[in-house]
Amino acid sequence: MASARSVNAVLRKFPEQLAQIEDEYRRALRKKEISEDLLHDIARFIEDCQRLFDWTATDLDRKSGSGKSRSPYYPLQPTPDKFAAAMKKDFPKMTKSVYRAMERHQPYQEGKEVLGHLHELARVNKHQDFTPQTRTESHRIRASHASGGYVDWDPNAVRFGGGVSIFQSPVDPRTQRPEPSPSPQVTETIYVGWTFLSPPLQVMPTLDALGTLIEDAVTDVR
Repeated sequence: MASARSVNAVLRKFPEQLAQIEDEYRRALRKKEISEDLLHDIARFIEDCQRLFDWTATDLDRKSGSGKSRSPYYPLQPTPDKFAAAMKKDFPKMTKSVYRAMERHQPYQEGKEVLGHLHELARVNKHQDFTPQTRTESHRIRASHASGGYVDWDPNAVRFGGGVSIFQSPVDPRTQRPEPSPSPQVTETIYVGWTFLSPPLQVMPTLDALGTLIEDAVTDVR
């Protein structure tokens, strides 16, 4: 089928697409400015992710659909009940094996929550030139003990009062750091990245996750 060939072609290009995006992404971090080329490549990748599900749904509809003239959307549902209702409506003749395969790759399954954001990301790209993104910074402080243990925290989210110690080293309420001592060793890291404006997800982790999860899903279902 034409759609099957299209799915295979897109899947083959996924690693190359992600590698190019990551290279451009690193340059954008250094320049502190995201280029239009990078925005375009991100938009195209998200569009390809959506197309993979659309083409898969078209193939499934030919085999086990409801017989309607318009092919249904691939069901990505937030709860088991909504998934079951969508399958009953659009794929009433689905075999048990394929039904279970589709169920394994739903946003309500652990570790696959990002699939629930695909439609929103794809809609933004469809109705605007590019997905809006913002540059974000997050701070982490880690206090490590010589024995190998550590404690880490976000200084913007956690405030220590008086009388707090970390590995028996008092925390200075003014600096929010343990007082200097042989142990613990304190390091501070600033993570910099780009975040989608809506939904507010980190760009590269989201794209990497979508690429992996969608390839797994369409391969399993087909």
